[in-house]
Amino acid sequence: MKKILTSLAVLATIAAGAQDLPQPSPSTHLEQRVGLTDITLDYSRPSVNGRVIFGDLVPFGSHWRAGANQNTKVTFSKPVTIAGTDVAAGTYSLSMIPNKGTWTVILNTKTDMWGVDGYSQEQDVLRVEVTPQAIAPVETMRMSLENITVSNAEIVLDWSDVRIALPVELNTMELATANIDAAIAAEPENWRVYRNAANFYNQNNIELATALTYMEKSIALNPDSWYSYYLYAQVLAKNDRKKEAKKAASKALEMGRAESAKNNAPFNYADTIKRFVSDL
Repeated sequence: MKKILTSLAVLATIAAGAQDLPQPSPSTHLEQRVGLTDITLDYSRPSVNGRVIFGDLVPFGSHWRAGANQNTKVTFSKPVTIAGTDVAAGTYSLSMIPNKGTWTVILNTKTDMWGVDGYSQEQDVLRVEVTPQAIAPVETMRMSLENITVSNAEIVLDWSDVRIALPVELNTMELATANIDAAIAAEPENWRVYRNAANFYNQNNIELATALTYMEKSIALNPDSWYSYYLYAQVLAKNDRKKEAKKAASKALEMGRAESAKNNAPFNYADTIKRFVSDL
């Protein structure tokens, strides 16, 4: 019994010491979908606290974890391209070597380091030189994904008076085309599959001849959607068939008004379609 009581006392002491206290460099988890790729950042956020950061706290020429505590991590759900280098899907540590001129940004396969302890250059998948940008002072370090398009983004680090931006290229178009082909193969009589594909091509101004074929197929399968005719008009116009585009847009306007009248509701796209026709 005495041994049991002693063990319980030790456990109670340990539990009492396990305090939940604020961290000086709190951890952050950021997720962002870019195109069809999910990019995740896991890092800790140190603050300036009146210190000189780059060239002092973080000496020039030193290998820095790009944050605090454990190594900063970036995860790509799909393969990406950075500075002409193909980077496979997966999780990597992200670290940097600051200099007065260009900085070196490093992706490495070892992701369980405290800071950069245990780092080996042999496990690098990427080393790229990046020019720092001067910014207004930022007290607490932040990382973000900026300048997002359907196929590009930048991993951005802001701290003190410095910004580092790492451009990332995504294989969105190849992935989207593969998804379109798979969807058509699975549902060759689904009019929405063709319209969705045509809409994607129209929005990105690519494969416009294919978009036209897909819209013709979609309307043949379902001729009762005013929006299909409006999208068809847009694709016709981009294929330099403006006379047919006006005709398709007029049909979309007529069908939309009739549908709205049936539902006793205004047709909110009327002005948009009329503007489209007048701009042709």
